[in-house]
Amino acid sequence: MAYHIILASGSPRRYEILKAHGVEPVVIPPDVDESLPAGMDESDPEAVVCYLSRVKAYAVLSRITSGEFAAHPESLPDVLLASDTLVYNEEIIGKPVDEDDAFRILASYRNKTHEVWSGVTLLARSTGAEDTFAVRTRLTLGDYGDDEIRDYVRREKPYDKSGAYAIQSSFGKNVTAREGDFENVIGLPWPAVREHLMRLTSCAIPDTGPKYAANSPQG
Repeated sequence: MAYHIILASGSPRRYEILKAHGVEPVVIPPDVDESLPAGMDESDPEAVVCYLSRVKAYAVLSRITSGEFAAHPESLPDVLLASDTLVYNEEIIGKPVDEDDAFRILASYRNKTHEVWSGVTLLARSTGAEDTFAVRTRLTLGDYGDDEIRDYVRREKPYDKSGAYAIQSSFGKNVTAREGDFENVIGLPWPAVREHLMRLTSCAIPDTGPKYAANSPQG
């Protein structure tokens, strides 16, 4: 039997990861201001992703309790999941604004290790219980030339990608080592999500294995 959950995200990748692991998501995207509060330390990616995942979770919860779903909240799954993912390389790396910015970002990874962080918030509406946690994956990239970067940027136009590339794209071949969960890099760290879901709900959730294992360099 499939496990049903509210996915507080419009990300196709998160939806696909949940579906691949036997979870049926009901998608309710959040509409939130993702700017950080004054005083938040942007050099602490764990705090940032946890903060943003909570903002998204409670924005969708508000829609359920007092918005367009308020008339029939019982028709929705009990547990709500929200997530935020960012790339960190001595600073938070956002989406590139243009070709030069994408080139700068991708060149900064060369022969270095950077991090991908995901914050996840789980809310059980029936009990009010909350579980917020973060997962880190470290990626090491090898050596590659400027021409390869320019060709990738001009061909793929990765302006909608935080960190300027998707690991499952052609640029992912430059990843020489990985420490941590691969699906976290895609957008949702399923093994940790499953563990925390079972703890929150006391329900057994089958482990169907990682969807992207074949694409996963690991050191």
